[in-house]
Amino acid sequence: MKFKNLSKIIGVTLLLVLIVLAALTYWHPGARTTHTTTTAPRSTKRATVRVVALGDSLTEGVGDQEKDGGYTGRLKTMIHEKDQVKVVMHNFGKSGDRSDQIEKRLVNSQEQQAQLKKANAIVMTVGGNDLLQTLTKNVTINQQDKLNAHLDTAEGAYQQKLKHLLSTVRQYNGHAPIFLYSIYNPIYVYFADIQQVTNAVNDWNKATKKTATSFDDLYMVDINHALSVGQYKSIIQQAKLKHDAKKSNNGKISTASLQELILASNASDELNDYLSPADHFHPNARGYRLMTRYAFKQMQAHQQWLMK
Repeated sequence: MKFKNLSKIIGVTLLLVLIVLAALTYWHPGARTTHTTTTAPRSTKRATVRVVALGDSLTEGVGDQEKDGGYTGRLKTMIHEKDQVKVVMHNFGKSGDRSDQIEKRLVNSQEQQAQLKKANAIVMTVGGNDLLQTLTKNVTINQQDKLNAHLDTAEGAYQQKLKHLLSTVRQYNGHAPIFLYSIYNPIYVYFADIQQVTNAVNDWNKATKKTATSFDDLYMVDINHALSVGQYKSIIQQAKLKHDAKKSNNGKISTASLQELILASNASDELNDYLSPADHFHPNARGYRLMTRYAFKQMQAHQQWLMK
């Protein structure tokens, strides 16, 4: 009996001790955890953003019937209106330039180098003329394996030239993000059934994306599908294009027909609503507006160029 009472007393005592300890732990100032919220320093927008555009005829703005500077003029306006900053745009595009020629002009131009050093963002178009040169030389090859071999060799050579060009750009500016446009297939709506041209464009873009991964802060602006198919966005529309194209060209393409289409002058019509009827190759005003939207979207996703 006494043993049971003693056990109860000990149990009650231990319970009281635990309650006291819990109370002391709760009320002791040093025992409570305090949470402090730290606010990271807020970046502010630049008052003025400097953009340099390098490249070929797409950067120059060839085909823009509205004479609004192609994508560069529209991009300048869009950044100014959307981000409420002053934009200084320098356009160093030149029609017909291949990748090595764009680099050569940069190396030989103190003005380009000076503006590139001060740039907050860099936009580039390159590759279309490199591929066009290859296609006009090899498009008549009927043996698929032989054609693929020629295209693969040319693609490898181009990637080395592109890597050299991008390395040169980085020598003059190592920090500004680069927004690099893909190439597209300007003759798709006329030769939708000629798969080797579409494959060549796709393969060159894939290789370019791979090359781009070796450079920091380089972002692709993929306009390939949008500009190639134009307004023919559905599978049904594209199937009809292929059917009609096969009827007109019998599933074949020649150097003469390719050059005749791409180098045509005084043309009055164009099947692709996004390309110029003057040469069936360059974007028109609508096409340049599309290029502008795609570039701006990437620039908004990577805004280090906009912040101090």
